[in-house]
Amino acid sequence: ADAKLLATVTQTGESAEAEEGGPESEFAVLIKNLTPDAWAVIIILAIMFIVATYVMVSKAILVGRADRDNQAFLKRFREAHNVLTVDGSTTSYSTLARLYAAGLRELNKRDVGKPDSRDLSGASIDAVKASIDADLVRETHSLNGGMVLLTLAISGGPFLGLLGTVVGVMITFAAIAAAGDVNVNAIAPGIAAALLATVAGMGVAIPALFGYNYLASRIKNISADMQIFVDEFVTRVAE
Repeated sequence: ADAKLLATVTQTGESAEAEEGGPESEFAVLIKNLTPDAWAVIIILAIMFIVATYVMVSKAILVGRADRDNQAFLKRFREAHNVLTVDGSTTSYSTLARLYAAGLRELNKRDVGKPDSRDLSGASIDAVKASIDADLVRETHSLNGGMVLLTLAISGGPFLGLLGTVVGVMITFAAIAAAGDVNVNAIAPGIAAALLATVAGMGVAIPALFGYNYLASRIKNISADMQIFVDEFVTRVAE
């Protein structure tokens, strides 16, 4: 009786250990059954994920700094009595400060603010506004730089994952057909490993989608602020 009890306890302990190590062993089976094409797809997706993460983090930092400095510069601009003497040196990340500097360059070419200067004509004001608008377009392009990499991750990630899954399933069935042995235990690991490519593709696309929508919204707000600032600056110069 003691021997039976000891055997039962030992078997129970072994089964518990097996259950504890179950998830690791299942994941190991998936990795072991990955085909070379699935490995290639997963490596490409891993590179895409690293690039997308870098773009999201760097753009989030840049947009946050630009928004903060824009608010600080806009407060100074609206509180200044002389539109030509606003200090933007302490707001290096401000897109509004760079547009303001572009406007000052155009005004300095026309000697605005000097004792012997003449009043600006309507054509001159339009020319100044056109020059600032050109810089606004450049600033918008700079803010949107790298966003195309996120769109590639969003649109290409799931399709690459699906490609790896389809090819992996095809190879699995071809191997079974060549062996002539239809066995669930032989099919399941290969198909499960092939589906891992689709999971990897979705794992790349979903974070990139959320990051793209967030950054696109922030950049759109900054672009709207720049357009409003250009109109406000030109109006004050005209006055």
